[in-house]
Formats: sequence, structure tokens, C-alpha cells
Amino acid sequence: MLSERKHVRLGGVPNRSFSGTLAGSMGRNLVKGKLEQVLRHYPLGQLIGAQRVEKGFANEHWMLTTARGRFFLKRRDPGLGHLHIIRTQYRLIDHLRRVAFPAPRIVPTTEGHSLFILHGAWYEIQEYIDGGPYDHHRPTHLEEAAITLGRYHRDVLGFAPQVLRSLGDLYTPPIIRSHLAKLMDWWGIDRDPEPAEMAARLNTEIADLAARFAAHGALHQLVIHGDYYAGNLIFEGDRIVGVVDYDKARWQPRIAELAEALIYFASPRPGYMKRIVYPGVLNWEPFSLLLESYCQLQSLDANEIQALPDYVEGIWLSMSLRRLWERESHPDHGVEALAEVLSLADWAKANADQMIELGCAAGPN
Repeated sequence: MLSERKHVRLGGVPNRSFSGTLAGSMGRNLVKGKLEQVLRHYPLGQLIGAQRVEKGFANEHWMLTTARGRFFLKRRDPGLGHLHIIRTQYRLIDHLRRVAFPAPRIVPTTEGHSLFILHGAWYEIQEYIDGGPYDHHRPTHLEEAAITLGRYHRDVLGFAPQVLRSLGDLYTPPIIRSHLAKLMDWWGIDRDPEPAEMAARLNTEIADLAARFAAHGALHQLVIHGDYYAGNLIFEGDRIVGVVDYDKARWQPRIAELAEALIYFASPRPGYMKRIVYPGVLNWEPFSLLLESYCQLQSLDANEIQALPDYVEGIWLSMSLRRLWERESHPDHGVEALAEVLSLADWAKANADQMIELGCAAGPN
């Protein structure tokens, strides 16, 4: 059982470490001093080793070895979160652990707090889950990932705090339209005929997508994990023993998270698209396997199945355009990037019936 596991591994690539006495340069000693200062407020014993983990972009992560075992420390960026949201996400983790879902255990401070604040910095420590990464070449891993997502959607029912219900929508046409407007302004698209014509096509596509979103029936909503992908899954053989990182949990339609998972796990590897965040259109074999495996635990209703292609397209458009205006102020390949975005939208529309058919075939609804 989860409560019997003593070690937790959280995914990431180590890029620097301390070991033994942790002696070294002044910079290393400063880091050592900060980590030891934090650990004085936890019942974890003396710091023996520390390894920086490359995981995410804003927060800082460390794998720690102490006299009591191995642990995972996250130093949160206070500018990217709100205390009431973070504490509600801790409540979500507690809820999941009570029903034996493989969420990590948050180690409390000696005063019983899940989040520790020191000199304006926010820290949390989790147990270290021992296991291995997701393998894209093992269909059993894909099946397990899909079943575990269905299990999460089952186990999270009954947890619906207002804090997570008030964070707003994701991937909707107004959000996509806002991303496109920012991109047009940032790139100066109006001053260049070719990208301006492509932006006009995107605006037309967004308007069409908005009409389809408006026709959606009632969609089943719950607190989604928010970042369900390979890097947050920990395997022991073909079994998931850890699902980590609940920082993006929020109230959303269930089909939105399923569409996210389908896009991630059914995308081609290696990809052939070079200018946007997505590697290419979806492959039907993993798409079907994920849907069938998910539906072993969760049945999709007719409204969700009809909405699935629209959410696939909405996610593609929203995240592609957002990443373009976030990362490229002077693009050398802007036209190619917009062409790739449009090709995703075209594929989603052309294959909507196939997605709906597979959704209907996946299981009882």
C-alpha cells in the first residue's frame, strides 16, 4: 500500500549535486547552508547529500538525502502562486491519499505545516518515490497511464472546493482569441501581408470553434490534475506507483484533461513539426488504446464525446499561440509556425468524426 512506501522519486534530470561532506566552492556552501537552514524545521535529520533536479522552469527542485532517507524539496516562486490555492492543492493530495491514489506524501514541518515560508521563499518537502520513468515504447505503460487517469477522475469525485472552482476556463475560444491578438501585436503581423492573411484565417477558425463550443451540452466537471504527462508519472515495472505535481489542479470539464492526455500520449515521436510546441498530428493506435483503457474506469457520455474534437483543436490552438508570443519576439520562421498551427486546426476538423467514432467505440456511454 502507498502508506507503506518509504521512498519517493520525482522525475527530473539532475544537473549538479553535493555528496559526502558537501564541501566545495563558496556557491555550493551557500546552497548547502540554505538547505540546512530549511531542514532545521523538519524532523528529517542531518543533510547528507543534495542533487539539483531540472524539472519545470520557475520553481527550484532538489533531491535530498538525510539521516532519515531520501526526500524531494521544492522551492516555489512566490510570484507564481497564491497561498490559499497551494493549501487547497495540499488538501487535494490528502484527499487522494485517503482513497489510496498514489499521490506523494507531503512531509510536515516540526510545527505541522505543509508549506514552510522562510525569508520570503516558499518550501515544501515530499517523500521520494522510488521508481522509473514512463517508456513511450511500452504499450503497457500507455494503458496504465490511461487507467490511472480514469482512476484519478473517479477518486477526485467529492472534492470540489470553491477555491479551485473559481480559477477560470482553459482552452476556450475567447482565450485563444486573446493569445492570437497578443501574437499579432508582438510580431507586428498587421504590417506583413502573408502572416496577416494567416492570422485572418485563424480568426475565422476561432469563430467557427466558438460556435461549436456554444453548442456543447452539459459537460462533466471535476478537479483535474492539470499536468498529466509522462514526467509526472513514476513506474515500478508496468505499474504506476506515483502521480506527482498538482500545482495546476483546478475545476474544469473532465473531457479537457482527457483531450490533453490524448494529445500528449498520441503525438508522434520524433515529431515532424519544427516551429511550434506540438510535434505533429495524432497517431490513431495510441489514441484508441488510451481511450479504451481510460473507459475501463470512466464512461464518456454523448456530450463529452461530441466535444472531444473541439477540445483537441482548442488545446492545440491555445497552447501553440501562447507559446509563440511568450517565446519569440522576432521570429525568423513566423510564417512556417502559423502554417503549422493552421495545419493542426485543419486536421482536427477533418478527423472530428473519427475521434467521435473512437470515443463511442471505447466503452459504454
